Amino acid sequence: MMKEGSHSGVLRARTTTLFAFGVGSVAVGTKNVVFSSWLMLYYNQVLGLKPYLAGLALAVALIVDAITDPLVGAWSDRVRTRWGRRHPFIYASILPFSGFVYLILQPVPSPTQSELFLRLLFLSIGVRLSMTFYEVPRSALGPELTKDYEQRTLMVGINTAFGWLGGAGVAAIALAWLFPESQEYSGSRAFLNPSGFSSLAWIAGSAILISGLVSTVGLHSRIPYFHVPERREQFSVRQLMHEIIETLSNRSWMVIFLAGLVFALFIGLQSGTEHYYNIYFWEWVPESIRIFPVVQAAVAIICGFATSVFARGRDKKKMAVRLFSVSVLFGPLPIGLRLIDSSVAFSTFPANGTDLLWWFLLLHSCFMIALSVTGFILLGSMVADIVEESQTQTGRRSEGLLNAGPHLAQKTMSAGGVLITGLVLSAFGFDIPNPTVESMREPMRKTATAHLILGMTLPVICTYLVSKYTITRDDHMKRVAELGYSETPKDSDLS
Repeated sequence: MMKEGSHSGVLRARTTTLFAFGVGSVAVGTKNVVFSSWLMLYYNQVLGLKPYLAGLALAVALIVDAITDPLVGAWSDRVRTRWGRRHPFIYASILPFSGFVYLILQPVPSPTQSELFLRLLFLSIGVRLSMTFYEVPRSALGPELTKDYEQRTLMVGINTAFGWLGGAGVAAIALAWLFPESQEYSGSRAFLNPSGFSSLAWIAGSAILISGLVSTVGLHSRIPYFHVPERREQFSVRQLMHEIIETLSNRSWMVIFLAGLVFALFIGLQSGTEHYYNIYFWEWVPESIRIFPVVQAAVAIICGFATSVFARGRDKKKMAVRLFSVSVLFGPLPIGLRLIDSSVAFSTFPANGTDLLWWFLLLHSCFMIALSVTGFILLGSMVADIVEESQTQTGRRSEGLLNAGPHLAQKTMSAGGVLITGLVLSAFGFDIPNPTVESMREPMRKTATAHLILGMTLPVICTYLVSKYTITRDDHMKRVAELGYSETPKDSDLS
């Protein structure tokens, strides 16, 4: 193992190391698709929990999660064990993480509103806390695995590709096999079949357990090459706050942080509504769109590997800003055209149930995924580059804090968006479980109008903030050389 306080290490990583790291994001992608697509729908439309109570439970869990992220990040920056700084946390979290995801989708016989609320609150806190102990240390490993400006883009791309593989894989299985039409649940209401959620719980929990173990064991051999922190005084909240304030002095970190705040609010305001659109806005039968996540995942995976080639020799910030600008323009298009179509005498958009609508939405989603995945890979690589700039300013490698610190405010902001989503769904008339599609068309139109306005404003602010990022390729490589990172044949086989 490297000597105490060592800053030396390899510049580039083996391809197998990058893949081992990426496999771990399958667990994160699986959890994300459960929470973003299925959880609100299950507790509201299937189990009957009022949406404002569901939103409150999920928001409180997010706030708890936000508070623990920087604490776990700073803790894992300091800890000294024979298994390094990060691995003990990751190993300890995998089983609870998979278990809580499994439990949160289990059926509840004849529940009251308070029972449902407390169940969702407790289990969502369990999911998020266990994921914090898994993902905060795991993501902090990334900047340690490779210091190379170009290879970091490849690393984030591989990580993103596996995240999509996990999320889209679970979604594809659910749409193809877990929610078939029946006499009681026909048409788009097949999404509300309770038995499908029980099967989804098994699949999601297993995917998290297996991918987490494969990734963590696969990276275990790299522990001797990781940074070893100097011995410090006992951890204190005062010291943590000092380091957070010191980190905030980094301009590039600050603009990414502020962009994350705005984007977190935007995501929070749309959280959990994907299948509300599938049921009540587009009126899809699950089987009809089972190919969507497969094609979307293929596009995301291709982008995950192609972005590093496409970005080689180019400025990451300029590319990201251009991609986000195009996505702002085209993102709200389908909802906007459909709302216009319902308000004018002539047709401006394909009708529900038509092949033309199917193709339009599939191609639009693939185009948007290509833009957003490529943009966020570049953004993730930009964030990794802040680690060395911060190290030259503070004398510390604080990957855990730099990755987790922004999450405190971002998740709190997202929690506010989730709570507002629950209140809006209640106000628009989604309090009744198992409603008819016809009765929900007007509430869904109001919800879509609100999302359209948000989709045309908040992402613009995010794009502007990202444009203020300052780190360039030359700056980064000069910094890496000054810090003493070097490439050795033993630890790099990429040219």
